[in-house]
Amino acid sequence: MEVLGHRSCKARLLATFILLFVFRFGAAQKDYKGKVVDSKTGEPIPYVNIGIVEKGIGTVSDEEGLFHLYFQKNKVESEEIILFSALGYGSLNIPVAKMPLVYNEYPVFKMTPTRVELDEVVVSNKGERFIQNTIGYKNSGQRIFGYWKDQIALGGELATRIIAKSGLRRLERFQFEVFHNPSDSLLLRVNIYKDDGIMGRPKTNLNKSGENILVTVKKTNKIVWVDLRPYDIYVKNDFMISLELLTVYGDEELGLILAGAPDKYGSYRKYASQGKWERITDQNMAYYLETSLMVSEKVAQRFEKRELRKRKKIRTISGFTLMGGRMVQGVEVTNKRTKETVITDDKGRYTIGANTNDEIFFRKEGYQVMVLKVGDKPTANIIMKSAR
Repeated sequence: MEVLGHRSCKARLLATFILLFVFRFGAAQKDYKGKVVDSKTGEPIPYVNIGIVEKGIGTVSDEEGLFHLYFQKNKVESEEIILFSALGYGSLNIPVAKMPLVYNEYPVFKMTPTRVELDEVVVSNKGERFIQNTIGYKNSGQRIFGYWKDQIALGGELATRIIAKSGLRRLERFQFEVFHNPSDSLLLRVNIYKDDGIMGRPKTNLNKSGENILVTVKKTNKIVWVDLRPYDIYVKNDFMISLELLTVYGDEELGLILAGAPDKYGSYRKYASQGKWERITDQNMAYYLETSLMVSEKVAQRFEKRELRKRKKIRTISGFTLMGGRMVQGVEVTNKRTKETVITDDKGRYTIGANTNDEIFFRKEGYQVMVLKVGDKPTANIIMKSAR
C-alpha cells in the first residue's frame, strides 16, 4: 500500500519495494490455520484480526471464522505474541511457541464476548443543536492515489487523519473514490480511530457498536458511500479513518487504487493484521464525511443562512431514469467534477448540482453505465440500458 504523487519514478521505486516484500515473506512458509469461535455460543467469528504484533505477518478470518496464517516459525522468536482481536470480544494472546500446527486440520480458538459500553452522549439544554457539516477531502483531478497490491495485504489498512472542528460530532456517511479495481469485488472494513498512538498514529477504535462496518466494492463502483448512522459513532476532535482489506473475490490479482487529495495532514499504512502503523506521506486519501456537529443556536442560524445563500447560487439539473417505459429507482448519480452523488428515488427522479459541460454518470448493478454531458437545459431524462 502506498500514497503516490505525480512522478513516475516514484511508482517504479514502489513496484520494486512491493516485489521485495512479497519475496521476503513468500518463501518456505508454513500454514498455521484454525477456526475462531465464540466461547459461549460456539458460533464462528468472522473478520478477526490475527497476526504477530508489529511484524507485518497477519491475516483475517473469513465468514466462517477460518484463517490461514503463513510464516516461518524458525524466523520468529518463540516468545513473540500472536494476537487475535475483534470488535465485541476480548483479545486472545498466544505465544508463537504454543501456536498449534496440525496438518490439514483447523484447531479451534475461542474468544470471549465483552460487554459493549457505548460512549455517553450528553444532551444539552443550553440552546444547542446539531447542524449538517461536511469534513474530509476530495480529489479534484489530481493524480494522487493510494493502493493495495498483492494478496499478502489481507488485513492491511490505509488511514488518513481527518481534521475536525472541536465539538460533539456524529459521523453519518463516509465517501471514498475508486480509480481502479480489477477484482470482481472486494470486502473492506471501515475503521475509525483516535490518534492516541505513538506520534499521533491510529490506536483506539471509536466504533463501540460491536458491529463491523463492512462495504463491498464492485468492479463498476467509482464513488462509494458508507452509511455510518447505525453505529452511533461520535467524535470530539480530529480522528483517523481507514479502509481495511478483508476479502478479495474472483481470480484477478488485487490492485485496488483509491483517490488521494493534496491536503497535507497525513496518511498512514499497516501492511497486515496486527502490524505496525507507519506514516507514509503528508498527503491525504480522498476520504470525505457527512456529519452532524452540535453548535449553539446562534451559530446554527448563521450557518443555515450561509448555506441557503450557497444553494441559491448553485445550478441544478434534474430528471428521471427510465427503462422500457418504467422508472428506475436506486440509480447512483454522480457529478464527475464535484463528486456529488445522489440516488434516484422510488419514482426514478434525481436532482444534482451541475454546470454546463459537467459529466454526470448513472450507475446501477445490472445496467450499463450511462453518461450525460450537461447542456443548457435544466432537465434531462436518462434511458438506462441492461448490462446483458
